[in-house]
Amino acid sequence: MIVLGIEGTAHTISAGIVDENKIISNSSSTYIPLNGGIHPREAAIHHADHVLEVMHNAFKESGLTPEDIDLVSFSKGPGLGPCLRIAATASRAFSLRYKIPIIGVNHPLGHVEIGRKLSGAVDPIMLYISGGNTQIIAHEYGKYRVLGETMDIGLGNMLDKFARDANIPFPGGPEIEKMALSGKKLLKLPYSVKGMDTSFSGMYTAAKNFLNQGEKIENISYSIQEYSFSMVIEVLERALYYTNKNEILLAGGVAKNDRLRSMVLSMAEESGYRAYLTDKKYCMDNGAMIAQAGMLLYENGEHDSIMDTKVNQKYRIDEVNIPWINSDKHELTKNRGAESRIRTSRFFGRKVIIKDRLRKSYRDKNLDIFLRKERTRNEFFILYELRNLGISVPLVYDYDRYKNTLILEYIDGITLNELILKNGNIEHNLDIIAKTVAKMHKHRISHGDLTPNNFIIGDRLYILDPSMGKIKCEDEDIADDVFLMSDSLNNLYGNYNLSRMFLSKYSEYNDDHKHIFEIVREIKARRRYV
Repeated sequence: MIVLGIEGTAHTISAGIVDENKIISNSSSTYIPLNGGIHPREAAIHHADHVLEVMHNAFKESGLTPEDIDLVSFSKGPGLGPCLRIAATASRAFSLRYKIPIIGVNHPLGHVEIGRKLSGAVDPIMLYISGGNTQIIAHEYGKYRVLGETMDIGLGNMLDKFARDANIPFPGGPEIEKMALSGKKLLKLPYSVKGMDTSFSGMYTAAKNFLNQGEKIENISYSIQEYSFSMVIEVLERALYYTNKNEILLAGGVAKNDRLRSMVLSMAEESGYRAYLTDKKYCMDNGAMIAQAGMLLYENGEHDSIMDTKVNQKYRIDEVNIPWINSDKHELTKNRGAESRIRTSRFFGRKVIIKDRLRKSYRDKNLDIFLRKERTRNEFFILYELRNLGISVPLVYDYDRYKNTLILEYIDGITLNELILKNGNIEHNLDIIAKTVAKMHKHRISHGDLTPNNFIIGDRLYILDPSMGKIKCEDEDIADDVFLMSDSLNNLYGNYNLSRMFLSKYSEYNDDHKHIFEIVREIKARRRYV
């Protein structure tokens, strides 16, 4: 099967041709604004002026003619509306002129599938970073699930916004990468990770303030990269731990960055995962990736009529059925978390857990020391506060703030994650969890990483690892907990009923649930493409 793909979501208009085995050709033209960021209408004018040119070049490079094409696919969304409509219109015209099928494609799906095609990755967790998108994507229960993403702006968007303030031409990322090589000092920026979600707007504001204060741009560039890349790799590793997958795929425009690529490879080697990096040529938006995704959709029974080809600026990858991936369930990891090594030992005759917060070689040394120290300390104090409230948590026997180690009571039981996978008594335990979490929230304590891996069912139910939580937390922190728990129940197990059950039971135990649920809805609304 030979497929033509036309990409046009943002700054690039591109046409590519693929078959089942290879990329046959690809041609692109990129809109470069004279000043500022992307102007959607000006970008669309650029695309309209160049779409025939890139299609012609793709056919010329391939040696094929339009009559050789079996399917035309186009980027249906997400993206900038005026740009999307140019790609869709060109595809419709081609489909009607040559009487061939047409299909609309989710743009991130194109990045996933061209990465898999070129790298040989089978069932990876994907770290997808571009201008408007920062997502952790994994295939679970017939779909690519978004396990984590930005809560405000994409990482690439943050880089471009800072670059404009520093009078760096668009796109700003490559120049920031060059200047970061000369950076000598790590500046303190917000490190905003909530479970598997991230936030970059605070980092942008802080970086802009450093720029206005006269700090060297090389140091700011270095710090932006170290903080933001560490954030996304941390959530990537957490997603690998939660899903027990063992492959990583890095894709998207920002994935061309050599520092990011080296950090992903370092994390993978250190933690025992296989990392695949999309060829730099195909990290940027391109028609070949749209053709590849379109071919897979069509071969698996998806067919569009011309009337189905309306663009969708907020089209999410988790709306697309993906039957061509078989996600095998791997053996659950027992002796480590995303950030820690767990081992059993004896402490004055008692069986205990020794939890070592691990050095991460991919992170800047000073940032790594700060995060490990802060989170170990935070876990100790929150466990202490929860225990005083009568909430079941492991007893802390010792806290070594120099080695970032906790010695904890050994709890004989299984995690909620294991229980769900074994089809155990979920409803009863979700009721206890909802009641426990509501009590914690009533006393203004958040957990920060509220997922099924952080509950263990033994002689009773225990909460584990609140190292990312807060004491005297805000309503937003409470809503983050509720959102993360309900979202993980849905995405990790493909079971909306579990999510709904948790929310229903939580509402019974929290008198302020309507206000919290309203904030949850606001948080959910932020999980869209910028």
